[in-house]
Amino acid sequence: MAIWTRSRRTNIITAYVLAVVVLFFGRQVATHELTPASETVENVLIFISDSDSIDAGRGSNSVYSIGLGGRGLKRIVGSIPHGDGYLRATGIDCHTASQALVIASHRQDLNGFHHALLDGSGLHLDKPKNGTALFATRQIAIAPDGMGILISRQALAFAVPRFNLVAGDLFTRQYSMVKPATAALSYQSPDWSPDGRQIVYIIEELVADARNSYRLAIAKPDGSDERALFETTLSLTDVAWSPDGKWLALAMSRQIYKLRPNGNDLTRLTNHSSGASQPRWSPDSQRISFAAPSSFLGLNQLLVMDADGRNIQQVAGIRGDVINGCWI
Repeated sequence: MAIWTRSRRTNIITAYVLAVVVLFFGRQVATHELTPASETVENVLIFISDSDSIDAGRGSNSVYSIGLGGRGLKRIVGSIPHGDGYLRATGIDCHTASQALVIASHRQDLNGFHHALLDGSGLHLDKPKNGTALFATRQIAIAPDGMGILISRQALAFAVPRFNLVAGDLFTRQYSMVKPATAALSYQSPDWSPDGRQIVYIIEELVADARNSYRLAIAKPDGSDERALFETTLSLTDVAWSPDGKWLALAMSRQIYKLRPNGNDLTRLTNHSSGASQPRWSPDSQRISFAAPSSFLGLNQLLVMDADGRNIQQVAGIRGDVINGCWI
């Protein structure tokens, strides 16, 4: 009888322990943070930062992805070797359907840009096959078809920075000048319309007394039929076309605005005392991500808001520089 009682007590204890273990691991699974592989495709931001101490020491930076909840931070492309050192990326864009990632680097001795898949594999330098130079690339944009490329690259013939607009494609690697810079004119922040039939860009013009005027312009991909949407003396630095084609998001005077592609309904979306820049649309055109300095010295933020400027949320606080790239 004593043996049976001990056996029964042992079984009860064992069952209790197993129940506790199952409950514990069940909770762990239920609360486990998602990695980028588990995120839905609409929930990942891709950006550039030198937050890694190794990258900062090299004078370079890396490409990262992060989920909208601030989880699953992952380095996609680390420091890219070049010559005796490493490159510093200045712009990126991505294309979800083809899984393409393109990286611009503002180096005067690098003729081309880097190209990889969104997981960082297959990284290589894309060089132009014809005589059009792609030195000192600053900003880059992939067309909706995944083949066309727009690049803002520095024209090295001028004492002050002036940027050409160059167009080409990833297949033939043939490029041509769309908008050549002059001593007075510079072309920056190119982007494509959702149907690929138009491009939008910023024209910076040097006017009297060393003051600048800015125009937001739309044209055909070859630069023809250009028309200005509006002109301002406020600093205009970034523009992005919404995937549904209904809005342009732009950074003007260090705040985010939106504007109809016909030039109407200019609306201010942010009021950050530290400024905001680099707006990027969500794939469904319902939200906008952007970068902004933090109130803490040396810390920068990636934030997301609704397309009407409401419900601003911080995705990440990054110790180091941040360049907002694309939303997939």
